[in-house]
Amino acid sequence: MLTSRLLTAAGFVPENVVLADIGTDHANLPIYLLKTGRIKNAIAVDVHEGPYQTAKRAVREQGMETWIDVRLGDGLSALRPGEADVAVFAGMGGLLINSLLEKSPQVTAALHGLVLQPQLACEKVRRYIYDIGWHIEDEALAKEQHHIYQLIYAVPGQRDMPDELVLTVGPILLAKKQALFKYHIAELLRRSKKMLAGYNLARVQRNDEQHRKLSALIKSLEMMSDDKMPDGNGGNGTDRTTRSGGGMG
Repeated sequence: MLTSRLLTAAGFVPENVVLADIGTDHANLPIYLLKTGRIKNAIAVDVHEGPYQTAKRAVREQGMETWIDVRLGDGLSALRPGEADVAVFAGMGGLLINSLLEKSPQVTAALHGLVLQPQLACEKVRRYIYDIGWHIEDEALAKEQHHIYQLIYAVPGQRDMPDELVLTVGPILLAKKQALFKYHIAELLRRSKKMLAGYNLARVQRNDEQHRKLSALIKSLEMMSDDKMPDGNGGNGTDRTTRSGGGMG
């Protein structure tokens, strides 16, 4: 059985696609998606020898070698353009996700969708998505123990860049305000206040513009936490239409 985080990621994968699972580890996600009949086949990629061998063994034990091709490689560089329809990047830092997408622009451009679960720097991932001419079609939150994870489903298609607050919170998360939203805002507030305290404690020349932006972000998050923000899309650059599953976006 998948964890809540990976189960949420699985829900974003359209039906009948070829999946690339980047940083596959135990290959749990492609194995689950094949067992449930959601995908045609998969390419499972890991950059480290240990997880690569673990994934190969798991696929072999499930008798799925015909449908899951396990590869040792660095991100999308292990794929040729057009080999996969959708790529999943889960459980790695946001800056690493951006770097792996940037390293393989032709493979990225040939994809129809990206399922992204950054551990950190989610706002930087969202910004990069819009920078390369894609946009966010759907988002969700998942909780495991005391952690709240943000999951993003992105598709090709130019949209206006959301503002800083919306990039931080998530355009669809802000529009939906699902059950875990208050915990999401609380975590963003905690991190932002910790960062601001670090600025103030450092007693060195600081970037006043960054300090101002961070202070403004905290104020907006506090208003959101108190539910004083007006409803609306917040300039999220999307049409507020979310996926119902089964399409390619």
